[in-house]
Amino acid sequence: MQKFGVVNSENKQFNLSDPVSVSQRKLNVSAEEAEKIQETPVDPELKQFNLSDPVSVSQRKLNVSAEEAEKIQETPVDPELKQVKDLLDNFEEKSLTPRELWEQECSDNNLSLNEAARILDSVVTNGMYEEKYRIGKLTATLRTRNTVDADRVIEAIQDFKPETSGALSHLVARMNLGASLSQFGDKRFNFTQPHDGNRDIVDAEFNERYRFCTNLPAQLFFTLTQILEKFDRRVNLSCDPRGLENF
Repeated sequence: MQKFGVVNSENKQFNLSDPVSVSQRKLNVSAEEAEKIQETPVDPELKQFNLSDPVSVSQRKLNVSAEEAEKIQETPVDPELKQVKDLLDNFEEKSLTPRELWEQECSDNNLSLNEAARILDSVVTNGMYEEKYRIGKLTATLRTRNTVDADRVIEAIQDFKPETSGALSHLVARMNLGASLSQFGDKRFNFTQPHDGNRDIVDAEFNERYRFCTNLPAQLFFTLTQILEKFDRRVNLSCDPRGLENF
């Protein structure tokens, strides 16, 4: 019917210019109820908040007084937190190459690149490297170990079967010290170059050094094992494949 300009009698009673009539139409309520909707007063508490005012918004969200809301807005940022945030924002993680990581480890262990090159050259040329350390008035000389020494440690672990990690660490430390102690004070130990036919001689020389370490005072023994750890770390870094490219 609307196509031909005929208005439905139900729609005629609503005046689009009348907000009461519109509310009645939208909510499908009587005229009296629509008038009540239009006349409902706005909560004065809501009217006092201006959404464009951050203080007012904070006050509304936190249900606090205007003075407290202003204090929240004016609270200064902790300078330490701001500094941390700035550092994180400006931090650019640099991916180091294997060579650069190796150089950093050498620096951390007070090992210069020239020293590393010298140690590697001695291992390659002489088959071993020695280094002297001072302990009070005495000096101790340590040398690198060979594959026979490593095999001996494995055999000892299989024979003794240590039941605790402490017993295992003590056994390995004592055997490594016996295999590395070249000189202590005035006493110089023999080291025969091992080959297939002289294992008995090599083992006899090791047993002499092992018994000497066993008879050392406990404090001196533990000091020597710590020095040996430092020595091994320096040698291992010097022979690290990451540093070989430029030697």
